[in-house]
Amino acid sequence: MVTSMQYKQTPPIQYIPVFDAAARHLSFKKAAMELCVTAPAVGQQIKAFEHWLGKPLFNRHTRSLSLTDEGKYYMGIAQEIMEAHSNGFAKYSRHFRKSSLHLSAPLFIAQELIMPNYLEFEKFVPGTELRMEARMSYVDFDTESIDAAIRFGNGNWPDLNCKQLSKAYVSPVCSPDYAASHPISNLSDLANHRLIYAAPEMSNWGAFFWKSGTQQAHENIVCDSYLAALKAASDGLGVALGIFPTANKWVNNGLLELPLPIQIPIDKSYWFVTPKTEHANQEINELYSWLKTIFNKLPALERPLMSIDPKSLQMNTRF
Repeated sequence: MVTSMQYKQTPPIQYIPVFDAAARHLSFKKAAMELCVTAPAVGQQIKAFEHWLGKPLFNRHTRSLSLTDEGKYYMGIAQEIMEAHSNGFAKYSRHFRKSSLHLSAPLFIAQELIMPNYLEFEKFVPGTELRMEARMSYVDFDTESIDAAIRFGNGNWPDLNCKQLSKAYVSPVCSPDYAASHPISNLSDLANHRLIYAAPEMSNWGAFFWKSGTQQAHENIVCDSYLAALKAASDGLGVALGIFPTANKWVNNGLLELPLPIQIPIDKSYWFVTPKTEHANQEINELYSWLKTIFNKLPALERPLMSIDPKSLQMNTRF
């Protein structure tokens, strides 16, 4: 914490944005254009700053500027101050202005569900901008300026408010051509196929369907996202594990096929999460309502499936 006495011993803060602009452009004229002032005004501020420091910050050449060693050092300080102010203002806006909402979601959900419905958001939260961030990792609400996130899991996050968006079930999927040339009669046959894993959603899922010690016939393909895994399966590279109902459209459109007409309920769902330290305002509630509507209107599979009790399988449902 900076005390009043310490503040008086530091350069006036108004010098920082002027110096930052001049140091980045190495031009008083360009800095003046950025700051909407005159070049002489920038020069006067820089001279005053240098006088206060007792050191020159710029080498003045005939037609150019360069930073002195002192200038290079202080440029780092100025950039940290400007970045801290920019980040602080973003957090201020998130907490108090609420003219925008920042939502994080897995890549597949962001691309396949949310973006096609993006324009409908205005009807639920008029006058508020929705900013999307697609990512594979979980959000750290303590350090990131994110208002809410969609997570796939069991909902056991004690430090978060969790609202279920959709329950999930799984089933192996592949391309129609792959299914035609590589028939699968039962789940244990998967050991004879090239399996496609998605990190972190569906890692090492194949081992849940065959006995311990079974040797796989092929090396696995490991993708960095669930979307990439489904794309690899639709390209005929092997068999992935589809998460339904979010993958229903891919099956209905013929991009993927379920070689076995089964669905396996799991203990994971899609969740809408927000930090408990945040008071859920009306905009957050409406964001959840909008997302819930998107999940609720997911198309049903055109092909009926038989539901299998996970307990009847030699598998652990914690994919």
